[in-house]
Amino acid sequence: MTAPLWRRVLSEGGGLKLANLVTLSRGLLVLPIFALLAAGQGLAALLLYGLAAATDLVDGWLARRSGRASAFGAQLDAAVDNVFSLAILGFLLLAYPGIAGRHPLALAVLFGGPLVYLAASWLLRRRFLMFHFWSAKAGAVLLFCLWPLMALSGWETWLPAAAALVAFSRLEQILYILRGGQNLDAAHGFSPPRPAFQMKE
Repeated sequence: MTAPLWRRVLSEGGGLKLANLVTLSRGLLVLPIFALLAAGQGLAALLLYGLAAATDLVDGWLARRSGRASAFGAQLDAAVDNVFSLAILGFLLLAYPGIAGRHPLALAVLFGGPLVYLAASWLLRRRFLMFHFWSAKAGAVLLFCLWPLMALSGWETWLPAAAALVAFSRLEQILYILRGGQNLDAAHGFSPPRPAFQMKE
């Protein structure tokens, strides 16, 4: 009999798994960040956001250090990352009133581009392919750092820069798929296109 999802998250492998709790905390902190922004507490919201974003580094480190890295933990991390990434759009809209009117294309590319890419990967290969290209990693880091960078520098130009990088990464992945590439751990779109398929579970 399969254990309930909540039990798998909390006690994956038989004991309390701290890495999974840290991952979950990133998703749970979304609501208080929104609440602080709605209350006009922008600095407190940004500080809490920094703490939440840092958990994306801590959870993987904890899992590796404890010798309990797992496919389930990686799936949980990816799911929470997707929720958190969408929340970033809401954070920016609240923190920078009128930003949607100033940068509509950048916001559409940055937050809609990944969804369009997933649809394209499904149409092309009947799978949601999430490649670990360097461009994708750099895009994810820039996305998570976007709000702090904008707050510290006062420059909204970070937004179109992040959108350009995400657009490049998604196009690179589509071209790799069209070349027959299926290796999710490929470093870039010029990697050999036809190694054995590696499905991350």
